[in-house]
Amino acid sequence: MADVLAGMRVFVAVVDTGSFAAAAEKLGLSRGMTSRYVAQVEAHLGVRLLNRTTRKLSLTGVGQDYYQRAVQVLGLVEEAETAATSETAQPRGSLRINAPLSFSTLHLGGAVTEYLKRFPDVQVDLSLVDREVNLVEEGFDLALRISSDIDPTLIARPLAPVRVVACASAQYLDTHGIPEHPEDLDHHNCLRYTNARTRDEWCFRRDKEHCRVAVRGNLQGNNGDVLCSAAVAGLGVVLQPTFMVYQLLNTGALRRVLEDWEPEPLTLNAVYANRRFLPLKTRSFIDFLVEYFAGKPYWDEGV
Repeated sequence: MADVLAGMRVFVAVVDTGSFAAAAEKLGLSRGMTSRYVAQVEAHLGVRLLNRTTRKLSLTGVGQDYYQRAVQVLGLVEEAETAATSETAQPRGSLRINAPLSFSTLHLGGAVTEYLKRFPDVQVDLSLVDREVNLVEEGFDLALRISSDIDPTLIARPLAPVRVVACASAQYLDTHGIPEHPEDLDHHNCLRYTNARTRDEWCFRRDKEHCRVAVRGNLQGNNGDVLCSAAVAGLGVVLQPTFMVYQLLNTGALRRVLEDWEPEPLTLNAVYANRRFLPLKTRSFIDFLVEYFAGKPYWDEGV
């Protein structure tokens, strides 16, 4: 059984890293030993799991199914081991995390660094992409998601509120005027974030009053940094989270507009697959993030 699990771990590492060499380095094995482990798994099953070419590896149909099940099995083994250890055990092992790009480059890097200083036996594998990954199928332990609508099949732990504000540069406002009501945006060049579900319709609230307004403009994109840069350069009005624009607002590069109106706030969540036993490495990282982001977000100070 131990050999089967060892082969399974090596196979999953090869798929996750994309090569035998990278998997060998990750696991501390020789490349030859890594190849032998995978060959032994294929021989044991009597099927080919990987297509091997000189340029890349790819999963066969059977290999894709085996990979998904292997990730689940290894997760269950880890859970069982975690449940059997004492509460004084230290987190260890590889922790695969998916998180949104802009938030992570601005705010998550420091948190991960502090966590690893506290728990040096954990190896963090951080994947920064804005799409919603399938945690189980893609082998992630947890993900950070900024949303008010989390997949009900996942467990979500709130970390921090996320406010969204409208802003523009002084140059743009001097030229085109300051919108006093969301409906005034009909006459403005609005820089739209294409990953938002309401990219062409911005929704605001003021106390109990709600307003939806169709917006248009000559720039849209799936990266908030690019849109913010365009707004700073005087191109138009941007609607972005305060964690993106707080420094630009504090330096005066951007100015808030429609200050009495804001969209419904979102939430920064740590999400993970529903498991009976959460691995210690995962639980410790989530608990750390709750502590790290506790209280009013620092990016909302003065905004």
